[in-house]
Amino acid sequence: MVYASRQVSYLVGVMGFFLQVLAVWWDRYSYRQVATSNVCSDPARLVLYAGLAIVVLAIWRGLRGPRILPAATRPIRFVNLAGLKLAVAGSLLEIIALAWNETSRQILFSETSIAPPLALLTVGMLAVALGMVVGLAIEYGMIRRAIVAASAFRRWLTLICLILAFASIWLMAVGAFLFVANAFQGFPLNLLAVLWLALVVQLVLVPAKRVLPRFGTAILIGITFNAVCYLFVVAVAKAPAYVPWGILPIASFEVLIVGLKRMMNTARAAFGSSTVIGLFSWVTYYPFTLSLFPSPSSPLLLAAGVLGGLAGASLGTAVYAGLTSAVLGDVVG
Repeated sequence: MVYASRQVSYLVGVMGFFLQVLAVWWDRYSYRQVATSNVCSDPARLVLYAGLAIVVLAIWRGLRGPRILPAATRPIRFVNLAGLKLAVAGSLLEIIALAWNETSRQILFSETSIAPPLALLTVGMLAVALGMVVGLAIEYGMIRRAIVAASAFRRWLTLICLILAFASIWLMAVGAFLFVANAFQGFPLNLLAVLWLALVVQLVLVPAKRVLPRFGTAILIGITFNAVCYLFVVAVAKAPAYVPWGILPIASFEVLIVGLKRMMNTARAAFGSSTVIGLFSWVTYYPFTLSLFPSPSSPLLLAAGVLGGLAGASLGTAVYAGLTSAVLGDVVG
């Protein structure tokens, strides 16, 4: 097999995307503390633009790299471009959304006017993140199978960037919903919040455990998620310090899925372990749930959490299988 790696491009792209995620959270939480917000003086937006620029440069570097030339003696030729192609679409959506957002802010500033571009920005960022995960997961798999030679430092850097990428998807998907949910509270939305929050965490962790099967990877993703939340809730928004209990359900999920995999296949183990986070959604997302779940022990909310966890595990398994099949289309015989 002849393999054309794009590892550096994916590593740089993940760093740029994680910078964007931090900027989005910084922008929304600093906005609560500052009455006005201007793109020229707001450092969070400048960081967001810098992160997007890094992602675009990483994509450009990867797409312009040397390709494998056809040869009859090489039956399988693979260029790791699938993730970069998806990231191109996402970055274009981001550019449109940011231009739309700045125009809305300058012409008629209101929460309703900036909501559509922010929604488009979220979709674009998630597309970029998914592309980076796909490409970097391929690179990590090639390194693990010794198809690509890499130093110990490069292997660890790839692992760290994969953890950052999965945590970033979780942060974006949850963060966008939390900003909306905090503005519109009520029982129907609380029920939807439990479903969505439980679904998202499994939608991230189930594919993550397929890509990173070693024990502790889900815990590291959970620690990253909680660390970012703690940083902006406590340091930026000046809320009282709290104990990040949300790591405990993630650790329980990790232990349970590893134990169940010894008795059944990975898909069934994911379903069984997903109930843990579903039941303890209130703890997983503490302290956000203090305002979203007024009655965390309600049987209806607990049932919604379990249902969301099971749905997330099912979707996570389907997404992993679908993306794996799609990427195999880049292998030309």
